[in-house]
Amino acid sequence: MPCEERGSICKSEFVFVQLRDNIFRGELKPGEPLPSARRLAELMQVSKYAVDKAMNTLADLGYIERRKGQRCVVALPHTQVPSSPFSFIMNPRSATLDELMEVRIGLESHGVTLAVERADERDIAFLKHSLAELMDGDRDSERSRDSDIRFHMGIALATHNSVYIDLIRHFYSYMFDSISDLHDQLYENRSNHQIIEQHHYKILDAIVSRDANGARRYMAQHIMFLRSFLRDRNTERNAAVSKPDPQRSESQQLTKGPNQRA
Repeated sequence: MPCEERGSICKSEFVFVQLRDNIFRGELKPGEPLPSARRLAELMQVSKYAVDKAMNTLADLGYIERRKGQRCVVALPHTQVPSSPFSFIMNPRSATLDELMEVRIGLESHGVTLAVERADERDIAFLKHSLAELMDGDRDSERSRDSDIRFHMGIALATHNSVYIDLIRHFYSYMFDSISDLHDQLYENRSNHQIIEQHHYKILDAIVSRDANGARRYMAQHIMFLRSFLRDRNTERNAAVSKPDPQRSESQQLTKGPNQRA
């Protein structure tokens, strides 16, 4: 059936895509209330029914939150959606760190190739803005992390493939739920920060130059660097957890009876 004949169905998809992309691009911030359905219908020149249908889809996928008696708000980053089909196939607590990063290399190397082919001027502008935010030396580790994620989500958006965009978003949600504390440590070291800036600059330059091979190579190098860092920090954390406490061991020895001591 042609799109024109489906009327509000196509229009609801149009509203969904516009709002979803605005959320990813940071034009609608986490926690920010959305305009009313009536106002959105006026701005987009569609029916209120089309807006309501799009809002229901956004809420079901975890992009926005409905609050009783209030307008819908943009969901916080990395919010997990229990009803998501991805929850049945991606469980960060059962997956190893290396497994997650291996999958990420494959996903993003392919995604950046699509971005090289399809990125438009708006996509390039968003990536440049995200990179500028990351390069702001006054930002703290949390803001640097968010700028990093926006840059990678900008690449996903530049694929103009709705399935890939949703896949990456859900993958990030599950991955960062597993490694959030390790990921934050990445930006506490200024040299790591500078390395990531250089990686992002090379990736962006390859996208602008339409260099697919270069983009894939730089993306793989970038994620391999992250993989190595996270692996080392995870090993250190596990070693610290398993290391016996000398004071506790001594205390246990003192509390043993004469017959229990070696």
